[in-house]
Amino acid sequence: MNTLPENFDVFILGAGPAGLCAAIRLLDMGHVVGMLEQEQFPRSQIGESLSPGIYNIFEYLNAGRLLEDSTYIKNISAKVIWENETHTYDRLGQNTQGIIVDRSKLDQELLKFAVSKGLCLMQPAKLKQSIKSGNGWILEIVNDSIEIRINSKIILDARGRKGTLLDERVSIAPSVVAAWTHIDNSSFDESFVEVTDDGWLWGSPVSGNRYRIMAFTDPGALKKNGALHLSALMSKTKLFSPFVRKIGSSSIATCLVTSFVSQTPWNEQFVKLGEAAFTLDPLSSTGVEKAMRFSLQVAIAVNTYLKDPHSQHPKNFYEEKMLESVVNHTHWTADYYRQAWAYCKKTAFWIKRASFQLDISKNKTGFTLKLEKEFNNDRPIFEHKAIEPIPVDYILLRLWNEEIVVSAKVTFKSVYAIDNDCIVIKQALIHPNLERPLVYLDQLELFSFFKNINGSAISDIMGNLNKSITIEKSKKILVFLLSNQLLIPTRLSAF
Repeated sequence: MNTLPENFDVFILGAGPAGLCAAIRLLDMGHVVGMLEQEQFPRSQIGESLSPGIYNIFEYLNAGRLLEDSTYIKNISAKVIWENETHTYDRLGQNTQGIIVDRSKLDQELLKFAVSKGLCLMQPAKLKQSIKSGNGWILEIVNDSIEIRINSKIILDARGRKGTLLDERVSIAPSVVAAWTHIDNSSFDESFVEVTDDGWLWGSPVSGNRYRIMAFTDPGALKKNGALHLSALMSKTKLFSPFVRKIGSSSIATCLVTSFVSQTPWNEQFVKLGEAAFTLDPLSSTGVEKAMRFSLQVAIAVNTYLKDPHSQHPKNFYEEKMLESVVNHTHWTADYYRQAWAYCKKTAFWIKRASFQLDISKNKTGFTLKLEKEFNNDRPIFEHKAIEPIPVDYILLRLWNEEIVVSAKVTFKSVYAIDNDCIVIKQALIHPNLERPLVYLDQLELFSFFKNINGSAISDIMGNLNKSITIEKSKKILVFLLSNQLLIPTRLSAF
C-alpha cells in the first residue's frame, strides 16, 4: 500500500472470515475501510470444516470462485454415534454438502479479494492503543517499526477469541478444551463423530493428505491425564479406537474452546464481531458460516450508523440479533447434549452441559442484563408440521371467485427490518401458525398488502399482485396465506 488515508469510515482489526466479510460489504456500500492484521499470511488455522450455508455467503459477496479450489474436499460422508452407544448413523455426503478447505489458503485469497475492492491493509501490524475521541477513535498502529496514527468513525474488532479479555467474557457453556492431532491419511475419506463418558470426538480428512482427530473434554480431566488423555478417550470408542496405534508419538495440540459472549459487544462505536463477540460451542459445525452471516448484519448496522450517527437503531438492532443468536444457540446445545447416550450415565461432562445456568453476577452490563432476561424467558413451543405438497393451481381454481377476510388472529408489531442496506422499523405480521413474525413474504411487504384486502376476491388479489411480481410468486404467496389460515374465505370466517 503506497498511500494510507488518515481518516477512515470503518477500521477493522483482524483479517479472518468475519472481518473480511464485513469489509467487503462495507466497501460495496462505498465506505473507506481499513484493516489491521497482526500475522503474515498464509497462516495455519483450524476451522476448515465449513457448513453448506457458506456457499450462499460467498456467492453473495461475489467470491464464490474461491470455494472452487480442486484441493478442497466436498460431499464428505460421516459415521455418527451419538444417541445410541451401539448404533452407528450413516450421514451421506450428498446430504451434507459441506466442504473441507485449507484455511491458510482460503483466508489469504479472501483477503486478496477484499484488497482488490479497495481495502486499505496494514499487515503485519500491531495495534498499540485505541483512544476515544469525539464521535470516533484514534488508533496508534505499529507497521514495519513505523508508528502510524489514524482516525476512524467506527472500529470493528474481529480478532477472534483474543479480541475479548478473560474478565470481559460471559460463559454461555461450561468450560471445555480441545485436544487434537493428525495422522497421515491415505485411505480414510469420511468423518467420524462419537460420544464417550468424558467428552466426544470428531475426525475428518483435512488438507495436506492428513486426518485430524479432535477430542472435546473437560479441562480438569485433560490436565490430570496430560497428552495420554486423547488416546484414552479414543480407546473407549468404536470408530476411533483403530487410530490409537497410528497417533503414536504425534504431537498433541490443545486450546480452550469454551463458548462465551462479550459483556459489551457494542461499546461507543467499538464493535465486536465473529469470535470476539460470540463463540459457538464446538458441537456446532457452523462457526465460520455463523460468524460471516452475523458480519453481514453488522455491516448493515454500521452503514446505518454512518448515515445517521444519532440513531439508536444500529446498536439496538445489533444487540437484538446477538441476543437471539446467543440464546437460541445455548438452548440448542444443551438440548443436543441431553440426546447423547452418555448423558443417561450422569457423568460430570454431560450433566454440566445439559443443565447449564447462565451467571452474569461478575459481568453486569446493560447487554448482559438483557441476555439474562432473554435466557430465562420461557421459549415458545412451535409444532413443526409435516409439509405435504400443496396443489397450488387446484386450490386457487376452487377459490378463484371467493371473497376473503383477514383472520381475526392476525396482528402486527413494530420490528427492525432491512431496507436498502439500512435498518428501519417495519410492521411484522404475527399469527399462531407462524414460527416467527414476518415483515416480508417473498419480498412482498405484508403490512401494506393486508391493509385493504378484506372483502377482495382471489381473482382481484391475483391481478393486483401480478402488476409487480410474477404469476408463480403470486400463486405461492396466496396459497401460503390461505393454507396457514392468515386469509380465510368469507363463507368460512364465521366458523
